[in-house]
Amino acid sequence: MKYIIGIDVGTTATKGVLYDENGQKVASAQRGYPLIQEKMDQAEEDPKLIFDAVQDVIFSLSQKRKITAISWSSQMHSLIGLDENKELLTNSLTWADNRAKNVVKKAKADGLAQKIYQQTGMPIHPMAPVYKLFWLKQEKPKIFSRVKYWLGIKEYLIYRLTGKLVEDLSMAAGTGLLNLKTLTWDQELLSQVGITEKVLPKLVKSSDIVGSVKEEYRQKLDLDENTKVIAGASDGYLSTIGVGAIDEADFAMNVGTSGGVRCLAKKSIIDKKAQFFCYPADQGYLIGGPVNNGGIVFEWARKVLLGPNESAEDFLTLAQSAPVGSRGLIFHPYLGGERAPIWDANARGSFVGLTRSHTKAEMARSVIEGIIFNLYDASHAIIQSAGKPHAIRITGGFVQSDFVRQMLADVYNLPIIAMKNSEGGTLAAMFLGKQALGLSPDLSGIRKFTSEEKVYFPNPENVVRYQKILPVYREIENDLAKSYEKLAYLQNKLQ
Repeated sequence: MKYIIGIDVGTTATKGVLYDENGQKVASAQRGYPLIQEKMDQAEEDPKLIFDAVQDVIFSLSQKRKITAISWSSQMHSLIGLDENKELLTNSLTWADNRAKNVVKKAKADGLAQKIYQQTGMPIHPMAPVYKLFWLKQEKPKIFSRVKYWLGIKEYLIYRLTGKLVEDLSMAAGTGLLNLKTLTWDQELLSQVGITEKVLPKLVKSSDIVGSVKEEYRQKLDLDENTKVIAGASDGYLSTIGVGAIDEADFAMNVGTSGGVRCLAKKSIIDKKAQFFCYPADQGYLIGGPVNNGGIVFEWARKVLLGPNESAEDFLTLAQSAPVGSRGLIFHPYLGGERAPIWDANARGSFVGLTRSHTKAEMARSVIEGIIFNLYDASHAIIQSAGKPHAIRITGGFVQSDFVRQMLADVYNLPIIAMKNSEGGTLAAMFLGKQALGLSPDLSGIRKFTSEEKVYFPNPENVVRYQKILPVYREIENDLAKSYEKLAYLQNKLQ
């Protein structure tokens, strides 16, 4: 029997799934690593620790098995600098690193930020490596000048295993340096940053075979010379096609700690207000909005409103006892700044409309409603541009309860399809491996590997109520947005 390993390189852990040649899951393994947050807005990781975790995962899955391919799904927007010997000069600056926010503020003011979005589809946010490069050049010029190669975490891992520096289109799109029209590195932006194409990886397709594993790692990881390393793709792209959302007819939504809403479009779509991203991929263009505030806000509310010893089920039971709309109590879930739809790292959370008559149950329900309202608003501009989908396919820890799934159906006024497969990223990575090996030529074939758990249909009465609340939710958010920067400044001063 021959096997493919699909690897999902996440922000705090790497997970690997072993699939047989028929695409069936055989085994899985996971290893974690710390996020370095020693300074304000810092969010770094040690690439060596991640490579160690990847090796542990591969070895635990490969023993006494013939591994034909290793393929990747990866976190986006990371940035790593290497010297002339391809040794590390920096940690990996992750998507959660916000230290470039002043660079973004300046770029907004002088028009550069809008230009970057228009040319690359990269939203205006400090997570983008293009802004991190400007920040490093400004704040750490000695390190910046020493760097001879810039790359992301997936590219670093592939380099360590194969000795080759390559980057697939879906990951390159997340740098803010890939031109949407030419699908090549944008020479004008490179010049403005102060780098050349020579310091960036070679662009390849997600299903391309990069090469074989270097001999030193073949022995260490129980692999052989026939094991191929596939380029792989971004977690955003693969978690979308991994639930069978392969065109505009279906949206994909994943809500764990954070979340995202995405669809695959046939052509590039740019929003005048830069509310969503547009990233080219092997098959069309990935349109979507990532949100910071998903299950992490749910967990905060559970601990604060009920206490650390109460369970998620207790919180859901409490929330279900409150009426639809929480009697006019509105919650904006921006506890960690926000990406889509407002793209404001300074955004702060709020309860609005709170009175003495409101109960803990209504506060609990309004938190869940606020998280879902924000997801809906992250989808709103996409729907206006790409069209209304037939349904939304959902995965993630936050959407495991019937209560939350039904609320999604009622807010979106669309059928919600809960998927059985929670490992869409590794599944799609495996599928890329099959494509690379010539075993699955057509993307539509991925749907036979996905399965639906249950479909939730909108409750018309609840739909009407939520349609009345949403405009008020947006109006309040727009009013509060004027004060977010002042609030963030005040909180930093009062710490």
